[in-house]
Amino acid sequence: MRPNRLKQLWKEDKTVVNAWVTIPSSWTAEVLAHSGFDAMTIDAQHGLASDHMTILTMLQAISTTDTVPLVRVQWNDPATHMKMLDMGAYGIICPMINTREESESFVGACRYVPHGYRSFGPVRASVYGGEGYFEKSAEEIVTMSMIETAEALKNVDDIAKTATMTGLYVGPWDLSISMRRPRQGDFDDIELLKAFEKVLNACAKNNIIAGIQCPSPEAAIKMSEMGFRFVTAASDTTLLKHGAVDAVKRFNNKETSAPKNVSNPYA
Repeated sequence: MRPNRLKQLWKEDKTVVNAWVTIPSSWTAEVLAHSGFDAMTIDAQHGLASDHMTILTMLQAISTTDTVPLVRVQWNDPATHMKMLDMGAYGIICPMINTREESESFVGACRYVPHGYRSFGPVRASVYGGEGYFEKSAEEIVTMSMIETAEALKNVDDIAKTATMTGLYVGPWDLSISMRRPRQGDFDDIELLKAFEKVLNACAKNNIIAGIQCPSPEAAIKMSEMGFRFVTAASDTTLLKHGAVDAVKRFNNKETSAPKNVSNPYA
């Protein structure tokens, strides 16, 4: 089976840099995949890609590179977990996990017997993953339960004990809302940072990976220094928006310090 590059990076104690994909376009996914991210996560929950055929083409586009394709599913629905994996996702991030029982149900849907109850039918996965997919998928497929509620934070030590789970993924915005913090996703909020530390400690105790959604590359660096080994540093929508705003701003301000006529509009 095709090795999961993320697993090797983690063995070397390196931080995986992830991109968040919200635009339902195989072309956008392909361009982003060629930018050098270690992983890309198609957001099927809040992103605009929701139908299976669109997600399939995006997975295929990402697969033109060595970037590892993941999917953040809409909910803890076993049928969806299995479908995304059969389509070739090399990992699933599951939102709103609040208890160990919910986490075990999620992870079990991603593992074949004896580790879980995933139904056999890896149509594209066996092509992308290659020979030995059935035998090796439990070792290679990433499963991350999202910690994004006060209840999940309370139960995080128990959730972290879920068998064969790869790690926990913090959703700071929902978590800060659930914690009744004054500002959403404030990475300077002392109480929110304490919550991050609690997740990190639970992961360390159980030898699993800690991941987190970040608002910027700068925040991602800070989280990596704290101990998170899976950080989302950018999203396609944000990159497009900021790039476009910056281009208009530079034109309106008549910024001419950059060399002229060197930009290829097709590359």
